[in-house]
Parts: sequence; structure tokens; C-alpha cells
Amino acid sequence: MTRRALIVKTTSMGDVIHALPAVADLAKAQPDLQIDWVVEKSFADIPRLSRYVNTVHEVAVRQWRKHVLSSQTWREVGRVRAALQSAHYERVVDLQGLLKSAVIGRWSQSFLLGYDKNSIKEPWASRFYDQTFPVSKSLSAVTRCRMLMGAAFDYDFKAYPLDFGLRTIEAFCDSSPYAVFLVNTSRETKLWPEDKWVALAKDCHKAGLSIRLLWGSEAEHERVQRIACSAGDFCQVLPRMSIKDCAAVLQKASFVVGVDTGLTHLAAATQRPTVGLFLDYPIELVGLTGGCVKSLGGVGANPAVSEVKSALTQLGLDLFQ
Repeated sequence: MTRRALIVKTTSMGDVIHALPAVADLAKAQPDLQIDWVVEKSFADIPRLSRYVNTVHEVAVRQWRKHVLSSQTWREVGRVRAALQSAHYERVVDLQGLLKSAVIGRWSQSFLLGYDKNSIKEPWASRFYDQTFPVSKSLSAVTRCRMLMGAAFDYDFKAYPLDFGLRTIEAFCDSSPYAVFLVNTSRETKLWPEDKWVALAKDCHKAGLSIRLLWGSEAEHERVQRIACSAGDFCQVLPRMSIKDCAAVLQKASFVVGVDTGLTHLAAATQRPTVGLFLDYPIELVGLTGGCVKSLGGVGANPAVSEVKSALTQLGLDLFQ
């Protein structure tokens, strides 16, 4: 009989990306184990990019909350519950640590493990677990996930090198060298000034690179258009893309510079040289994790263009004289 485990990590984009190394660890520690994942529909591309994930179960909690009285909502909930129960998971690990994720984990009717009440944002969630483990809140998100997974399956995560386990995507073809700028994020306080993006873009162009700009909403589209128009026609605003297609663009970039947003963490996971700009949060908690990354800034910070270029040089890119 196939051994199966389920991971619950539904949102947000960055948090889902941060859970990928824990899944890679588990796959190496117990190679006979089939690993499935429950995730919010809008982020389902991320676990599907993993070489180590078998089945991805999609939920739509955000949508369900808006239509809680709808029969369609309860049909969708019923289908997910039935799928989780029929899989007969050996163990279910809630890497999210929220009430909503604990409830979803309970739908499986399998042995559910998670953080103890002192280790999570919503302590009541720990009451849903059959077994809990202490994991310090002072650790990075990636390390917390890896530590909990190791405790849940009784192995030392430190025995395995950091691996996000992303598959290579061949969909995007662009033979000319380019950098990707990820200029948009969810809060104004996280944004790097547009004039600095323009200055950095011009310096990259002098070094022989064109620039690719990604966006998700109309407001974000307007922002990248302003930056591209101010910098020059070497800046290309790409069409709105799925997470999978964004990953393809990132995987082929010469380097990536981005603010505190999920796509910047995805860039770090691709192992491309990536510089993260953090303007309103401690970088020791939210900074980038990866094999070729630099995190700049912190609470109230506003890194200079020269700092970004210096960070890229430290990552092995000999572009700026």
C-alpha cells in the first residue's frame, strides 16, 4: 500500500514558497512517501512546480467566505473533504498554523500534526492537532517549516541541503540577456521609489541588459508603465502572467531585483541571483532564502541604487564599473 502524507499550506504566495524546502527534505528523508499538498487555488502553481509533490488539492477559502450560504460553496467543500478522506494519509502536517488550515487538516480524518500553542499566530489552532511541536518564532519562515516537518517525521532537517525543488520550465524563450525588476507589492510602505528603479534600469542597460517588468493588477500595470517610459524602450512590460509563466521568466533572467513580494521569494527559489529590497520589516525574519541571494534594508530603510549594484557584484555579477 502506498504511503501518503499531506501538507497544508494554503496562503500566501511567499509563505507557500517558503514551505517548498520542507517538502524537499521530507522527500529525501522518506523517498517511499507520496507527498500531496492543500493550497489556495490562486497559488496552486507553486506546489505544482515542485519535483516532490504528487497531488495538489485546491481550496478557495477566500471565495467560500464571501459566499458561505451558497450551495456551490458547500459542494466544493464537500468535494475537497471527500478527496482528502479517500487518500487515507499516514500523517497530515499543518505548516500554516491558522484555524482555517487546522480545520482543513481535520477534514482528512488522519493524524494531524502542527506547531504548539506558543509557536503560532493563532494558538487555538493547536487544539486541533493530535501532536504538536515547539518551533521558535524568531526563526525564518523557511527554517520553521523545515524544523516542523523534520519533527513530524522524525528526521534532522539539517542533514539535507537547502532545496526548493523547482522544475525547470521551458515555456519562456528569450535569447537576449535581461534582468527582471519586481517593483510592485501589497503595501505602499514596501515600495522602492520609482526614480531609483529608473536609475538602476539605466545602469543595467549600460551593462548590456534589457529589463523585464511583471505586474498583476491595474495599479501595478500603471506603475511598471511609468517606470518603463521614464527609463527607455529597453524596458519591456510583459503581459499579465500566471505564477507558472512568471517562474519561467525568472528562471532565465540574468538576475532579479525585487521588493518584499511573493515573486521575489520565487525568484530566490529559482537560484537566480536575486536582491530583495525590504523597507518596512526586519530582514532577519522576512529576508530572502536561497543559494544566491542578498537582502537589503529593514524597518524604515530605503537602500540606495549603489547598494543594489554592490549587492549584485557580491553575488558574482561583474556588470558595474
